[in-house]
Parts: sequence; structure tokens; C-alpha cells
Amino acid sequence: MREQGNHHDRGTLEYKDDEDMEKIYYAGLETPMGIMWAATSERGLVLFQISNKKDAFMKELKSRIEAEYIEDPSRFKNLKTQLERYFKGEKIIFDVPFDLRGTPFQVEVWNAIYAIPNGKLTSYGRIAKAIKRPNAVRAVGNAVGANPIGLVVPCHRVVANDGSIGGFGGGLVLKRKLLVQEGIFETEKGKPEKEVDLRRYFD
Repeated sequence: MREQGNHHDRGTLEYKDDEDMEKIYYAGLETPMGIMWAATSERGLVLFQISNKKDAFMKELKSRIEAEYIEDPSRFKNLKTQLERYFKGEKIIFDVPFDLRGTPFQVEVWNAIYAIPNGKLTSYGRIAKAIKRPNAVRAVGNAVGANPIGLVVPCHRVVANDGSIGGFGGGLVLKRKLLVQEGIFETEKGKPEKEVDLRRYFD
């Protein structure tokens, strides 16, 4: 692996301790689902939200990292290009530098989420087994909910152990939209997950 902050291998995210005051760059990125907000350090992406609410995004960013915040869309050209490809239906894996900050356990879970292919799903229990902590299903669920870069690290692809849709920090309407985008559901209307056992999409 290359040195942390420069790049990462597919499926590899690294633990990062808090640092002293630093510069964090952020911008709103236009997508077919509205404006999505991103923030990056010099090392890589620290926060990404599928939301058009700048105030909520900045509040979350400030609660996570004490820094000088600079709006700079030029920092996100690569991410914006990849978002455009994603919303055109390409089954891409987002390939941008990450600077994820959390506990070692959280980052281990986020690694497992990042490895879920586009068009596939997994469950909290399967992640717990994959990281060799089969009894930590509840803790895995908490770590999934704490994922700071949703969509890029695709926590919307994690569903309940019984194949039901499970939860999602952005709400189930948005989760359904993303699963339609990825070909899991044909429609976001109603509750399409009731028509199919989502376990068929597990690896």
C-alpha cells in the first residue's frame, strides 16, 4: 500500500488519529439526486453526505474535526467525475484517497463495507463474520451507522440478516433510490424489498 493519505488500495482504509488544527476543504457537488456535500483534508476524503443541506453538513463536519474550513470545489474534480459515472449507471468503485477517522473497529467495518461490489448486498451479521467478530453484530450496526462517507463507502448496501432492507442514516426512501440506481430494485415506489428476499444479492 502507498503511504496513508496519498492513495489506497481497493478496499483498504486506514485508522487516523485526530490531529491539531488543519485545513479542511469542502464543496457541494451537483448530482441527479441533488447537491451532495464533500470535505477533504490534504490526505483524503473525511466526510461525504448525500444531502442538499449545507448547514447540517457543516455542523457534522465541525463536530468531527476542529479545523480551518475552506470552500474549494477544485479539490473534488475526480470525485465529481466518478459521481457522474455512477449516476450514468456505471458499476464503479469510488477510487479517491480517504482520510477516515474513527476507532480501529469502525475502520475495520468500513473496510468491509467498501469491499461490497456495486449490485451486491451484505448484512450486518455477514460483516461481523468477515471481520472475525461474529458476536459483534450490534457493534457492527453502530459502526455502519457512523460511516462518514456514505455512498463512496456504500453503507446503503448493508441490509438486515433476514434479507429485509434494514436501516439507513439518510432514510429508507434514499436507500431505495440508491438500490434502484444499482439495479437491485426496479422501482423506488412503495416497498419493493417486500417483493424479493434481498439475501439473493449477498455475495
